[in-house]
Amino acid sequence: TYLENWYSTNLSEYDNLIANTRYCNDTSVSSVSGSSIYYGARGRLYTNKTPQFTCPNTEKTYGGEYDLKIGLLTADEAAFAGGKYLTSNNDYYLQKGSHYWLGAPSDFNRRNAFEFYDDYYGGLSYYYVDNFYGVVPVLNLRSDVLYSSGDGTKTSPYTVEVM
Repeated sequence: TYLENWYSTNLSEYDNLIANTRYCNDTSVSSVSGSSIYYGARGRLYTNKTPQFTCPNTEKTYGGEYDLKIGLLTADEAAFAGGKYLTSNNDYYLQKGSHYWLGAPSDFNRRNAFEFYDDYYGGLSYYYVDNFYGVVPVLNLRSDVLYSSGDGTKTSPYTVEVM
């Protein structure tokens, strides 16, 4: 809801340039231990070190794939981009110098829900959700959108040609 409201306020005038995209909230269960539930991303990134691009099917109403104009990067996608669990990475191009939430739950126990986040040092971790980390929105441009300059790097990002 927060991202959709931000999109409406800041990007609605560019709606015709932005594609609907499938975003994932993986609530598949990796394991259960006592009163704790560990979700799929936790098993893949913390335990097995095997990120994936596919979104597992889930029976939860709050999980699965969403077809939206804006979403969050999953913890798996951040791992493929260079983020590593509890490992600093100064060369990680998504390092922002601040903590921000990723779109993947880690675990849930009797008192707290834990979510993956990208940390200040370019590593991945998880923390309980009532913390005030930021979000970094992700969106995709339509395939017919042209760019006028830039090479897509951090120092020379693409500049979109607005028609």
